[in-house]
Amino acid sequence: MKSEILPNQTSVAFNEMPAPKIEVGSLHAYFIYDIADTIDLLKLKGLGGKFRQAQLQLRAVSSPSHIQFAVPPLSAELPATEIIGLQVQPRIKLYDYGTVSIRLSFGYNGSWSGFAHLARQLKQSEELQAFSYQLLKQTLVQTKEALNKEHDPLVEDYFVLEVESFQPVLTANTLMANYKDDLASLLLSETGTVTPLEAQDALKVMFSFLPTDLAIVHWDAAFVFDNREGAEAVESILEFANTQLIELRTYDARLDAELDRIYRWNIAREKPHGLLGYRASEDRTDQLRNLLIDIRELSDRSNNALKIIGDAFYARLYRGIALRLGLNDWQQQIESKLDSIGEIYRFATDQTQHARSQFLEIIIIVLIVVEIIIGIVHIGR
Repeated sequence: MKSEILPNQTSVAFNEMPAPKIEVGSLHAYFIYDIADTIDLLKLKGLGGKFRQAQLQLRAVSSPSHIQFAVPPLSAELPATEIIGLQVQPRIKLYDYGTVSIRLSFGYNGSWSGFAHLARQLKQSEELQAFSYQLLKQTLVQTKEALNKEHDPLVEDYFVLEVESFQPVLTANTLMANYKDDLASLLLSETGTVTPLEAQDALKVMFSFLPTDLAIVHWDAAFVFDNREGAEAVESILEFANTQLIELRTYDARLDAELDRIYRWNIAREKPHGLLGYRASEDRTDQLRNLLIDIRELSDRSNNALKIIGDAFYARLYRGIALRLGLNDWQQQIESKLDSIGEIYRFATDQTQHARSQFLEIIIIVLIVVEIIIGIVHIGR
């Protein structure tokens, strides 16, 4: 385990009561990439790699079966290495809806100020993302046969600040009663005390099931105080929610690109004429229909990846995380764009039908004219 890393400057005292010493802790940097429409996990397992099934391992709380993966992702632990002068344990996880999560874990024990400094160092490190991207490129080579419609990767990062035990021993209530400012500054990566309003916002999404556990979720980082088993369950749900976020961002970017292309078509003012116009209109209609089907299918696959029934603790935790990450807002934005494309599709369909009718009318007229000419020629003989 990595020993304490102290900042160069003198740390700021956030409370009159000194912050507790972290006996066992970890910092996890997640880099989550969307790389393809889907990943065939069965084919990937058949390739003989070192990936294993990563079903959710939930702690024994009430109704734990209320939340589970429909298709469990595959994960692989990579050999420990060193980056930015620190020992790191990499792990890769692949989801069937086309995302890859790379987690870089750093062990820690020492003072609270050293923990906060290390968290800021990792968040600001460009080498960390570059290292994760190198791991991604290696993964793409190994999994290429299992990828469906591979595309340029889009990335989302997230940090989890995990503490398994303090010295002296603390409860979740004691942490919240005596160290709110420290927790808020830790999540916000600030070196000093933030305003009460900002601290309240940073700490507003929190969950605790036992006196010895606490999870606080912010939009780009989370603080998890729990034993290893409990922390792993919370972090798996955090990771999954971030894979959904990167999926929604991918859909949104794709819809933006398609809408730009549609507007360039200028469908509202173009009127197809003749055979070429009919074919062009039909091609555009087919593209719009395929786009709507693709986005709906991929969105359903992502949304249904985690089965949540009832109101179990972990189900409530997931809903809180989804709210903090703004997943519903992203989904509504995508639905709005899908509705716009749906309207354009209906208009394009009408134009295609009109173009088809015109084309058939022309064919009928041509046939009638040909028949009349043949009749006239026959009479003339």
